[in-house]
Amino acid sequence: MELTVVTGLSGAGRRSVLGALEDVGCTALDNVSPRLLEPLLALLELEKNLQPGMHRLVVGMDSRQAEFAAEFPALLERLSHDHPNLQVVFVEADDEILLRRFSETRRPHHLSHEGSAADGIRAERVLLAPIRALATLVLNTSQLTLSDLRQRLADLVPELPARHTAVRLLSFGFKRGVPADADVILDARFLPNPYYVPELKAQTGKDEAVRAYLLASADFREFLDRTEAWLRWSLPLVQQEGRAYHTLAIGCTGGQHRSVALVEMLAQRLQSQVGSITVRHRELGA
Repeated sequence: MELTVVTGLSGAGRRSVLGALEDVGCTALDNVSPRLLEPLLALLELEKNLQPGMHRLVVGMDSRQAEFAAEFPALLERLSHDHPNLQVVFVEADDEILLRRFSETRRPHHLSHEGSAADGIRAERVLLAPIRALATLVLNTSQLTLSDLRQRLADLVPELPARHTAVRLLSFGFKRGVPADADVILDARFLPNPYYVPELKAQTGKDEAVRAYLLASADFREFLDRTEAWLRWSLPLVQQEGRAYHTLAIGCTGGQHRSVALVEMLAQRLQSQVGSITVRHRELGA
């Protein structure tokens, strides 16, 4: 099992680093005491056959644990014998950035006894200086976007398979409102509506008769082609941002015919080239 320890200054983004590493396939645990890490690793080693996917463990530690600063150097030396590829990521930021973050969150610094975040930041820098010197990577997050952070951290886990952005295709009806979790929303209400064809009214976009009716429309076919082309063009750019999910929602009036057919056909066209794709029809409950 590969092991990475993430630590650093309070407010610098340690939890964001843990989340980013978890998104690329690591198992992440936060607020682990130095005194518990070795027993935890021993337990996981015994159970590794039960958890074959756990091949990279990321552990978050910080100075809120009173024993951390004093005990971590010796712990690191012991761990390095069984984990020769052990990495220690130290997350920091400039003082003015940390001060602004504490001000925005209105949270006190745990090392500030009189309520001054600046005093707490200075005290923590001194306390953690020996640990910073032991780090295999010092990561300053002052000017990093979340996308930049993910790209920097990708170098830590090169042996993990690349995680592709999961694409979610969602059909819905405008009469019941726009889905709040959609990244992109397309409106298909201008296309021919099978609802007004008596023999198709009770069917859905999953039925062959409805699809045949819609595919007879040049506008429907062009909508489908253009949406597919746009997704193929845009998805690599979305992946560069490190997004775990990307949701494309297509709506028609009732969410029964046109949007359902478009989502089903898009999924069929993209299935072989998109790493992970899921389909949901909100108004059909599926």
